[in-house]
Amino acid sequence: MKKIMSLLLALLLVMSLGPAAFAEGNQDASFGKTYKLENADTTSPAETFTFKFSKGQVTDAAEGTVAPEIPNATVSFADGAASADTGFTKDVSVALSDITWPSVGIYTYDVEEVPGRTPGVTYSDQILKLKVTVAYDENTQTYYTAFVTMSLDDADGGGQTDVKTGAFENTYSAGSLSVTKTVTGNMGDRDKYFAITVTLTGEQGKTYANPYTVTGGSKLVNGNDDCTSSTISIGTPATFYLKHGDTFTIKNLPYGVTYTVAEADYTTEGYKAEINFPDPNKKIDSASDTVTITNNKDATVDTGIVLDSLPYVLLLVLSIGGAVLFVLKRRSSREC
Repeated sequence: MKKIMSLLLALLLVMSLGPAAFAEGNQDASFGKTYKLENADTTSPAETFTFKFSKGQVTDAAEGTVAPEIPNATVSFADGAASADTGFTKDVSVALSDITWPSVGIYTYDVEEVPGRTPGVTYSDQILKLKVTVAYDENTQTYYTAFVTMSLDDADGGGQTDVKTGAFENTYSAGSLSVTKTVTGNMGDRDKYFAITVTLTGEQGKTYANPYTVTGGSKLVNGNDDCTSSTISIGTPATFYLKHGDTFTIKNLPYGVTYTVAEADYTTEGYKAEINFPDPNKKIDSASDTVTITNNKDATVDTGIVLDSLPYVLLLVLSIGGAVLFVLKRRSSREC
């Protein structure tokens, strides 16, 4: 009879909350974790997400019953596992079958995600309620997990509502940085290479992965293929060379990375440089950032005689000279 009453109690609990998040039986439970991308043209890093279970209240149990600890639960995603739109979902296993329950009752735990250190990843700050209904098996004379549900905390109502699975979601946000070169002016050399230095600065408390790959740009400078960097690391300046019309791009930079772009001084060669963003310390916070560096060189051209027209000028001078001599000769003859 006690077992039947316990099962009925658990059934009423589940029906009052909606569909159960977990299956019936003395087994490990699970819930969903979704990993998604903010921008489609990016690749998520490998990540292990950790969840902790804080002791909550115990009801319908023997007096003085204390909720046992539930060990942390983890779920791992490989490089590139996250996807755009709906994301990629995996199950997070919750170890319940090995727990020794001290009494029948309803054990409620707060479930929270432990913030990680991976840059670009937004960690969930949501707190969910895990309810474990424990019943007594008269045949085995043991306590077992009858039902498990997970729900949002209804602070105003004093209970739990809105039962759901897959309640935890994480997003990886990253973008790209492109730098392009434009040369203007009547004396601007379109084949000249300009040295550009980029410095990336990471956020405090974050752990950054391998160097970031650089694509495009001028790979060969004056016959030397070692001039331009092909990767860049956080905290280490890297120099790239661009000529007119060239662009290099650094992809998959996590949101929050600060970048500076500076060009070598070419004023002694007559070039004036203009960078198209006013903030010298800009953070990656969108799908793509583009910096254009324009180098202008103008000079006043000497307006002397153009050599191509010199023969025609000489013919004109000779013609005028001949006409003058002819007029003078006629006057001279009349005077005689």
